[in-house]
Amino acid sequence: MDRIAQAANPDQECLNELLFADDQALFSPDKDTLQEHINQLNRQCEAHGMRINIKKTEAIIISRNKTTTAFNIEGNALLNATEFKYLSSIFTKYGRIDREIEVRCQKANSISYQLAPLLKHESIPIATKARLINSIFLTTLTYQCQTWPLTQGLKNKLVTCEMRCLRKAVELIRQDGIKSEMKS
Repeated sequence: MDRIAQAANPDQECLNELLFADDQALFSPDKDTLQEHINQLNRQCEAHGMRINIKKTEAIIISRNKTTTAFNIEGNALLNATEFKYLSSIFTKYGRIDREIEVRCQKANSISYQLAPLLKHESIPIATKARLINSIFLTTLTYQCQTWPLTQGLKNKLVTCEMRCLRKAVELIRQDGIKSEMKS
């Protein structure tokens, strides 16, 4: 696959593709260059006896502007996606991180429910419960967070999710008056 990618990418000076197993993501600053890159990749695949599956291939334009462009392979239009997942990260049409954080919170909440019997168990010390939360819940919630451009609203969503889990661990409810505050 590396040989196909190298032959399909004559411009080696900038990153314009990501390859992982049988997944590929192509990037370009403009639609014409991307269409040419798609055509080059298709030609290289055919030269090596492979075909791109049109039904599984999607195109997405990541832009702050509302734009639509149809890409094709040999006249067959590619599906336009509004989001796609690549290596457990969600890319959206408008380049925002909201959807990624929403999914991370859902996964962390699922973990929280799975941990609930342990977090509510009276014979387990609070220090052990804290280690469980730190090692399982928080790593799920913040997986790949190093690249997230966070606004205050998104930080609040993450803190709210974390506080929900912590309340379960110490058996508090929101009406007990403990606020979901974030220390800077």
